[in-house]
Amino acid sequence: MKSFDVLIVGGGPGGYRAAQLLAQGGKTVALFEKKKLGGSCLQVGCVPTKLLQSAAVRYATLAKEGKAWGIEADNVRFNFQTMVDRTQKTLMVLERGIQNMLSTAKVEVVTGEAVVKSPTTVECNGETYEGASLILAVGSRPRQLSAFPVGGKVVTSDELLSQPKLPRSLLIVGAGVIGLEFACLYAQLGVKVRVGDVMPKILSTMDEEVAQALMNSLRKLGVEIELGLTAVAPKDEELILVAVGRQPNSDLAGIPSLHLKTDNGKIVTDGFMETSVKGVYALGDLTGKYPYAHTAYEHARIAAQKILRPSSLETMDDTKVPHVVFTSPEIASVGLSEAEAREIFMNVKVLKNNFAANSKARILGEIVGWNKTVYDGDQGTILGIQLVGPEATDLIGEACVLVTQKVTVDQLDKILHPHPTLNEIFSFH
Repeated sequence: MKSFDVLIVGGGPGGYRAAQLLAQGGKTVALFEKKKLGGSCLQVGCVPTKLLQSAAVRYATLAKEGKAWGIEADNVRFNFQTMVDRTQKTLMVLERGIQNMLSTAKVEVVTGEAVVKSPTTVECNGETYEGASLILAVGSRPRQLSAFPVGGKVVTSDELLSQPKLPRSLLIVGAGVIGLEFACLYAQLGVKVRVGDVMPKILSTMDEEVAQALMNSLRKLGVEIELGLTAVAPKDEELILVAVGRQPNSDLAGIPSLHLKTDNGKIVTDGFMETSVKGVYALGDLTGKYPYAHTAYEHARIAAQKILRPSSLETMDDTKVPHVVFTSPEIASVGLSEAEAREIFMNVKVLKNNFAANSKARILGEIVGWNKTVYDGDQGTILGIQLVGPEATDLIGEACVLVTQKVTVDQLDKILHPHPTLNEIFSFH
């Protein structure tokens, strides 16, 4: 039996970040991963899709708007296989970076399928490992539908990017974040895309104004959208993507043997990310709280801090998690929406800037979208920010600082933003 201070099951963003922090804090750590380091985010999710999206945007801009920019090129084409090859090379580099980081921190990485046997023991490759603390970070998997069994021309997001060629037509079942990101990506590459959902609107959990802005853009891209359906039915599409959310892997890796408290498959934790079993922590998608890599990073920081310093009182603050959607235009938000703010505060005010009035947006030719800043009219404290438009997923970083540091609109007015930049979207003068 091998002994460590902490055992971590899962080598995705939450797992490898927790391993690094704990090892740097002086703990001995064993990290178990049955596939590749990086998890779904790096291997089949956010990183490869954004790489392909970046290629698609470049192609679409040159093919459709090149002449307007004075760039004349005949028969602009793209090579999908080259795009895929570039993606795979980038993933290899990033995975190697994670390996080096863990090696430098002296984390013992165990490749193999780990099975949790108790709150203090894990078995992997015929070996038993014990630890005082256990961190579960095994992520999630795409939800499946009985009406669309995966196989043949029916795929989930995990299999979509491994297709040998670009389909001529694509049906996307689900009008949520994942489905709409792929709708934009494939439409920009010339694929005939149709999105179907039983829900009455797209991005059902987001601000109505945000959803409408994206709906308008999708239609301009030629995406056919059918909402409020009794059932989604194929129309001879070459490929069908089932994109109806993700399911926590709380039923895998021996986790059920721990008898943790769950809620519809989501592992329930306290503010320190500790489960109902003392010494056992759950991170990221397992908790069902905002399925982003950056959420898992923060879960890892909070849990590691509690293990390293049991007296720590810092808990997870869900309101500071930025929400990002890599569609066209991009969407991002942090803090409270206008509707949420009005449920809590008596005097809520809203400031709005349009990208159409932003010099850099005009320079880039990307003027669709806006910034909505929601603040407390009595104290002036910024409560939330929503962005729709160019580079929104990057710009939200500044918004995160404004919201988490409780900056007031008067203080924001004194912050000088360089001109001409997209960051001026936060200036209200």
